[in-house]
Amino acid sequence: MKFATLTSCFERLEATSSRNDMTALLARLLAGSAPDEIGIVCYFVLGEIGPGYSGVNLGIGDRTAAAAIALATGTDPAYVEAAARELGDYGDAAARLTGRPVEGLAGPLTVAAVHHGFMEIARASGPGSADRKTRFLAAMLAAATPLERRYLIRLVTGEMRLGAGDMTLLDALAEAFLGSKAQRPHLEHAYNLSSDIGHVARTLLEEGLSGVSAITVTLHRPIRPMLTQRVARLSEIPERIGSPVIAVEEKYDGERVQAHKDGDDVTLFSRRLTDVTHQYPDIVRHVRRCVTADTAILDGEAVAFDHETGTYRPFQTLMRRRRKHRVPEVAGVIPAIYRVFDLLYVNGESYLRRSYPDRRARLEEVLGRDEEISPAGRIVTGDLDGITEFYLSCIERGLEGVVCKSCAEDSFYRAGAREWQWIKWKSDYAPGLSDTLDLVVIGANAGRGKRAGTYGSVLCAAYNNEEDIFQTVCGMGTGFSDADLADLPRRLAGVRVDRRPARVMVNPQAAPDFWFAPAKVVEVLGLEITESPVHTCNWDPERRRGLALRFPRFVRWRDEKSPEVATTAAEVAAMFRRQRGA
Repeated sequence: MKFATLTSCFERLEATSSRNDMTALLARLLAGSAPDEIGIVCYFVLGEIGPGYSGVNLGIGDRTAAAAIALATGTDPAYVEAAARELGDYGDAAARLTGRPVEGLAGPLTVAAVHHGFMEIARASGPGSADRKTRFLAAMLAAATPLERRYLIRLVTGEMRLGAGDMTLLDALAEAFLGSKAQRPHLEHAYNLSSDIGHVARTLLEEGLSGVSAITVTLHRPIRPMLTQRVARLSEIPERIGSPVIAVEEKYDGERVQAHKDGDDVTLFSRRLTDVTHQYPDIVRHVRRCVTADTAILDGEAVAFDHETGTYRPFQTLMRRRRKHRVPEVAGVIPAIYRVFDLLYVNGESYLRRSYPDRRARLEEVLGRDEEISPAGRIVTGDLDGITEFYLSCIERGLEGVVCKSCAEDSFYRAGAREWQWIKWKSDYAPGLSDTLDLVVIGANAGRGKRAGTYGSVLCAAYNNEEDIFQTVCGMGTGFSDADLADLPRRLAGVRVDRRPARVMVNPQAAPDFWFAPAKVVEVLGLEITESPVHTCNWDPERRRGLALRFPRFVRWRDEKSPEVATTAAEVAAMFRRQRGA
């Protein structure tokens, strides 16, 4: 496939505001892809170079991109930077500037050649690597058409912003090769197990649905995590779970980490399925030392811990460890412990289809109790009083709350799913709601008065996972410190787009001054959920009403969360119903 074919599709995808049209465009593109390139096409559509867990890092920032554009077009880097400021995009600057003073790659660019070039850039290291990256990228740009240049630069800088998400791409694969996007669940299951949409696409094209159905758990390839539901009142938990016996586990204010052990080889993945092994050398040592199985996949929480006082430290403290340099030094100051709440795989056998009690029993066999690493603290109870008592004890010990889990025979680990088998309950500061919401920023309004020069408020949306769209819930301008406000333009610069993204549903009266691709997740505190003629969450076209969050207030950014694991529209609807006693 010529790269020009792909970039022509990218241009049409950017121009559409219809998810159905986007799916149809992608289906035609994928149907015309060869087995050795369909995976690459999937990655590029998502603005990635490979599966997220692969850790491919091109190391191309704005300055390197500007230098490569200048070299390829015979201009000065300062002129390129000025053009990017004017246009708001280095990709558009590359498309506008002309000239070919350096020798480009031979012949028209192909998708495979571009991917090979990106991998060469990623492998460049050591002295002089920055210059080699610049020259290799410049050679690709010199061989490219203006449109190809736009997307080459957007890909290497991580700013594609096409608006296509994982589920849209899976719909397109189902439509292209299985005849209907109604067949998506088969592909989604394989994707949840492999976290590699390119692998699913290649398997589907080469082996059909039977090959996709054979995709299973693989070490060092993360499993998409199972997610929790929430309720409005603690008393609802036993009925919602529907199990006569409930496991009530401690809920920690840390970072969810999935650990893969293969002998002494340990890999750690974040909730967003990125490799964070380098970030937690202490947890790597704990897993090597304490997990007795030869191979295992654990699901748990990395938590900052004060060994002197024996207390857990807040999430913000743990996030100080998110760095590239001086990791061991900072780990010595802020040690992390690992609390494991599930076992997904052990000694060559998947445990996903084992009940929660079976998984927990096997976990306790392969992992003893240790201050540094241990199974999550819990009780097993059959009544509400037991849940309440344990919850209160967790709060007294500085924990975030509890997660209640079904102990039924069918209490399987459902990768990527958010079901009633797991329900969280944590302390909250708002009288009207039982929890904060994790919402996705999809727009902003210009600041005025003291907020001139930054954004005055942001438009937040919930994720409708059934339709793979984002529906607005609130505009939020309170809770931000002066530093938070000043940092908004920088934080949101990489996701700003010119028009409403295709997967965003907004009423005209709520349209913001600026649009953002759905990528940044923010934790929001509010008073209650109300009906709204403005916001589109759970939109009822007959009554022309949606649901909105009243008095929203910024709590913190949730960089560790992807937009697709944000609070769902269904969750918002359930909170609204329970508020009304329905």
